[in-house]
Amino acid sequence: MATTPSTAKKTASSSAAKPTASAKATVKKPVAARAIAPKKAVAAAPKKPAAKRATVAKSIVTPEQRYCMVAEAAYFHAERHGFLGDPVQDWIAAEAEIAALLSKK
Repeated sequence: MATTPSTAKKTASSSAAKPTASAKATVKKPVAARAIAPKKAVAAAPKKPAAKRATVAKSIVTPEQRYCMVAEAAYFHAERHGFLGDPVQDWIAAEAEIAALLSKK
């Protein structure tokens, strides 16, 4: 009985489709079923300070906000002296303090 090329293909493909006993033994288990070693804690690299962007707008203090800041600072200056000093001198010192704070920004 001579095999024709068409029957040879059929027999070759039918034998390849059937898994053998050795093929079943090499099937890997799912990851969830395997024991996974805990990850070691890795020290995080120190973060670099963020570069200032050119598009970041500076905070603008309105004249009303500046006035309130100076008034509050002048109050605290006067409080330190027991409200016995010159209020004008307290105001001038508060203006200088607020101007220094706002110029840093």
